[in-house]
Formats: sequence, C-alpha cells, structure tokens
Amino acid sequence: MAQKCGIAWAGSSSFPGSTLYPLRDGRGGQAVTKKRLRFSQHRKAVGLTQEDLAALVGVDRSTVVRWERAETEPQPLHRTKLATALRLTAEELAELLDAVAELPGGLPGHRLVGSLPTAAGLTVAHTVQAMEAFSAQDIASRRQVLQQLSVLTGAALLAPLRQWVASLPVGSVQPGSVGSDELAELEQAVQMFRRWDASGVGGLKRKAVVGQLNAVTESLAEESSTAVRQRLFQVTAELAQLAGWMSYDQGLPGAAQRYYLLALQACREAGAVALGAKVIGDMAQLSTALGHYDDSLHLVRTGLYALPRHAQPLVRAELLGLEARAYAQLGSQDVGDAVRSAEACLEVWQAVSADPRPDWLHYLNQSEVDCLAANAYIELALAADGPKRAEQFATRAEAYTLSACGGRAKGYARSRILDELRLARVRLAQREPGESAAVATSALGLAEQACSSVVCDWLIRYHGDLTSRYPDVTAVAAFHEQLSDYLRQAAPARKVTVSGRGR
Repeated sequence: MAQKCGIAWAGSSSFPGSTLYPLRDGRGGQAVTKKRLRFSQHRKAVGLTQEDLAALVGVDRSTVVRWERAETEPQPLHRTKLATALRLTAEELAELLDAVAELPGGLPGHRLVGSLPTAAGLTVAHTVQAMEAFSAQDIASRRQVLQQLSVLTGAALLAPLRQWVASLPVGSVQPGSVGSDELAELEQAVQMFRRWDASGVGGLKRKAVVGQLNAVTESLAEESSTAVRQRLFQVTAELAQLAGWMSYDQGLPGAAQRYYLLALQACREAGAVALGAKVIGDMAQLSTALGHYDDSLHLVRTGLYALPRHAQPLVRAELLGLEARAYAQLGSQDVGDAVRSAEACLEVWQAVSADPRPDWLHYLNQSEVDCLAANAYIELALAADGPKRAEQFATRAEAYTLSACGGRAKGYARSRILDELRLARVRLAQREPGESAAVATSALGLAEQACSSVVCDWLIRYHGDLTSRYPDVTAVAAFHEQLSDYLRQAAPARKVTVSGRGR
C-alpha cells in the first residue's frame, strides 16, 4: 500500500504480545530503550509502513516493531525478504540492523510505565515519544504485565490535570479541515472501532486500536503541515481515548488511566478542549468504578472548569450527570448538590440544538442522559435516611430508567445490559428483592453475549447491595449461584460471597 502524507495505517488486525522486559544502562541506572533508528528511517524513506513491511516479509506488525526496537533479531529466513523489500544488499541490511541507538526510557523524572508525564511544559516531541513508547509497550506486553500498572489517586492525579487545564490555549481552536484521503480513512477507522466497542465486543479488539494508535504516533514524528499535524493529533487523541475506555472495559485500570493522560496531551496539541473535558469525564467514571468518589468529583469539576462556557453542551451535560452521581455517592450531606446537578444535566441536554455532533459523542442521546440522571437518583434512593425520601428518589430513578430502556437504539449491547442492571437496582431501592433479582437474572443472560469488565463490575456491585439487604430471600440465593457460575466462565479471577464482598 502506498504511503502518502507520512500517515501510517495499521489496519484492523490484532497483535500477539510477549512480555516486555525493561532495559538497563548496565550500571543499575535509569531504564533505557533501544531503537534501530537508521533501520526505521530507511523503511520510511522507501515509502513503507510497519504493516507494509510485515506483509512483504510474512510476519506480524508486532514483529517489525520488536525488530525496530532491537528487542529481537530477524531470523535468517526473513533477512532475504527484508533486504528485497527495503532495496538493500545483505551487507547493507546487516549494517542497519547493527546500528542500535540507546534512548532514555522516559523523560527526566518520569518512568513511562510507572507514571506518564502530564506536565504543562511538555514539548510536542516528548508528547509523541511518550505516546509511541507506551503504545508499543502495550502491544508487546502480556495482560499480566498491564494488570500490574498502578492507578494514580488524589493529588498525584489531580495536580497534573490542573496543570493541563492551565496550559490550554486561550479561546477556542477549530479542528483542522485539510483534505486528505488517508486522514479520512483514519477517521473512518476510529468510527469503526467505536462501533465495535458499542456492540459489546470492542475490548476483544483492544490491541488493534492500540496498534493503530502506535502507527499514527509514528506519523506524528514526521514533517507535515500545521493543518495536517493538528488533524493527526485529533485522531491520536480519539484513538488514545478509545484505547483508554477499552482498557477499562477489559479490567486494566492502570493502562486505561495512562491512555487517558496521553489523550489529554494530544487534545492540547489539537486544540480539542471539548474532547479533553470528555476524557476527564471518562477518568471520573474510572475513579467511580474503583470507589474513589472524592477523585471522581474533583475530576468532574476540573472538566467543567476546562470546558469553555459555550463549548460543546453535550459534554457539559454528561459532566453534570457524572457530578450528580459523585455527589450522591459521597453521602447525605451532598443530597441537595446531587439533585441540582442531575436537574442541570437534564436542562442543558434539553437546550441542545440539532446540529451535527462529533462521532466521539455518538453514544450520547436521550437514553444516555436519562441514565445519567437515573444513576444519581438510584444512589440517593439506596442511601436515603427514611422510607419517604427513598420512595421519592426511587420513583424518579424508575421514570428515567424506563425511559432509557424504551429509547435505547440497536447496536449498543453493553448499554442494554447496564439498562437492565439499573432497573434491577431501582427495584432494590423500591424494596422488591424478588423482582430485582429477576431483572438482574435477565441482565445476566444478556451479559453472556458480551465480554466486559464493566458489566462484571456492575453485576458484582449489584450483588453486594442485594445480598447485604436481603440475604435470606430465595430468589437472592438463586441469583448468587447464577452469578457465581457466570463469573467462573467470564472472569475466573472475580468471585462473590454471600455477604456481597467481591474479592
């Protein structure tokens, strides 16, 4: 395939991984990475992407990645094809392969795998280096390695995000509109990846998205016009956001958080402030899933502060809905704030015009906004300090939940499962344990068609609420057994106990 405008296209194949071991400088000092710079430069000079070269040699793209990072050596049977594809003699190829350069494994004071840099003063070159390095490490790493990545909380998470907000350009910046068939192909590929995710099987394609991200960041290191570069950073930001969400949906919170941080850096370079605020909202949802409710609230507030007053009202509506839930989860002293934020979310949504929306907001419709309001009122109902208030909140939650279920469009399989679980929690708040368990059982049946850590999290959390309130109800015991059977197949590492505490 010809390469134009320096854009690398990774296609839609997945990439098998192998454990990536950090390289040291031989003196126990800072980790370093190795790269065959001359080899990769020559590949680009003859107009080949990593995927093009892999196809010509008969290997996976991940193999080419490892060759260029000097992690492995081409086998003799591949060297002849390599030389032919790169228009080199055997001796010239050997010379390029022997030219290995050592590069810092991260920026000063940072470890790429440990904590990605988010400082406001980060240069464009450092941003691109961080993106390319982390996505390449992800491609080559096994799941067990990614599961070990820590999650930032508190000041360690919030301080760099506030620096990011302070570094944003003053005024709005419009995305680049330069015409390019290759850029259009990339943007269409991201849309396809999003539809995979919405179907409930997107997580299974996560490595394909990460591979595409790595290919695009390779293009960012090349010379291009300002307009092309800005549009490439927009695509990079969208891919990093999607890689973050898919990582979260596959039970890799540490990797998810790092992709979100990378997405924010790309948003800054693209001038995509609204997308950046949406990414911060995604980070808030991740913190909520981990039980870090204070972080969730502070993240949402940061996102709202970053978003210009008249910019993308859809993002503002979503952030207000997330704010409402965070308030509701923090306790009775924040009930009034939770209600105000939920109503503000609905008001902003109702005022949204019918103008075309960016594809990265394709999911945000009336059903999703109803869900945002329902989530807050369910939390308020379950935590209410009296039956009357619980009934009031549960009635509102029921109305929004049923509206969401009735209006859910086709193609959003995971959302339909969560709709059922939301309704099960409404019935739980209405003190109907048998009906609640029956609805949850229906959700469990739908979940068998999906592969989602998010769904597992919701099922386990619901199970905890259900069994802690009604441990002796027959239908509750039956649901416990059915959920245990499901988790043994879908998530063997996840277990539930009768007391409701997931381990």
